[in-house]
Amino acid sequence: MSENDPFFERLRADARPLRYEPDEFALARIRANIRARLERPTVAQLLAAWFRPVLATVALLASIAVFTLTSQEPAEESTFAELEIVMAGDTYRVE
Repeated sequence: MSENDPFFERLRADARPLRYEPDEFALARIRANIRARLERPTVAQLLAAWFRPVLATVALLASIAVFTLTSQEPAEESTFAELEIVMAGDTYRVE
């Protein structure tokens, strides 16, 4: 490509309508995001960032356990009429 080639000028001219020009609202959001990333978090924010996922996991496991326990059918009651105990070679039957 030589210096006289107008390719880049034509490319810039064709791409000019496609440029994104953010409005004031978008610029304010971008500035707020940059400020939030530059600020150092407080101790409470650090603790919240660690404890929220842990508490969410514990709550999820607890809800799964509750759902599992409530969905199971109750166990049948055992009868002692058929109970046999073997002790020192002797068999005892409970009726």
